[in-house]
Amino acid sequence: MTDSEVHKPEMRSIINVVLVVFLTFVLPGVQWGLFGWLHVLLPLLSFFLLSRYGVHTGNRLLLSGLGLAFIIFLVLQRVDYFFLALSLVPMGYVLVRSVNRGESPATSGFKGSLTLVICSFVVFTALSTGSDVSLYSQLLASLDEGITEALEYYRTSGSISGETLVLLEQTLLQMKVIVPVIMPAILGSFVLLITWFTMVVGNRLVLKFCGIASWEKYSSWQLPEKLIWSVIIVGICALIPVHPIREIGMNSLILLSIVYCFQGLAIAVFFMDKWNVPILFRSFIYVMIVFQSFGTVILLFFGLADIWFNFRKLHTEQDETVN
Repeated sequence: MTDSEVHKPEMRSIINVVLVVFLTFVLPGVQWGLFGWLHVLLPLLSFFLLSRYGVHTGNRLLLSGLGLAFIIFLVLQRVDYFFLALSLVPMGYVLVRSVNRGESPATSGFKGSLTLVICSFVVFTALSTGSDVSLYSQLLASLDEGITEALEYYRTSGSISGETLVLLEQTLLQMKVIVPVIMPAILGSFVLLITWFTMVVGNRLVLKFCGIASWEKYSSWQLPEKLIWSVIIVGICALIPVHPIREIGMNSLILLSIVYCFQGLAIAVFFMDKWNVPILFRSFIYVMIVFQSFGTVILLFFGLADIWFNFRKLHTEQDETVN
């Protein structure tokens, strides 16, 4: 979408947009426990503004809000919070550029996720400079300490039966071993979820306010068929009892499973749209999928099986249209 095709904001809209950018940056730094979730919206905010107002105007609006936020963080002496938030913004630029090139949702999502990983790594590395322990090591240490404290609490608590206490001890001790191993996948899953949320919601917002969708409907999104070979390879690596091959395989397999869950959800949305499922019942299904582990397994199954069965018959419909 070129700058000549986008909406030009009025003065009142400019003030409102700059204020929204400013508050989205500042509020988490002022009260993280209450407003920390706003940082998840930063990639979406940058993507939407650049899509609606164009790269030139959208960039000026973003920089205006960022400049005001930086001044506040300087006053509060919390510049580290500013740079942590800033690491989320470049994803919007990369996604818009990918849209302008006509790239697929899979390619766009890969580039957006990679951008967020690189920016976060640079910021975390810079903030760890001069410290004996990296932020990643501090995170692992704090989690280990939290698990240890929870274990001691349950051991000294008299309200838990012996069998329950043994089960809790086994679970917490296993967590102390497993969590450090799969921590890269845990952090990577947040990257994937933020990217997915930005693309799906951003696509709807751009369509609503600009009349032009960045990509096709989410129900039509499909992963490259050759990606299944990556699943097979990392699955084999996860079974090899050699360090660090097994750890790399396990973490990669978890991340690819999440990606295929996204495809499984797209299939579910496709058929709910096709069958005109009522909004209330559809919302109930979404909640069950999110909060029930069995629902996630079903999404993963359909996401993987779609490679062979093509449940939505997307290629067939495209071929018929061409003919």
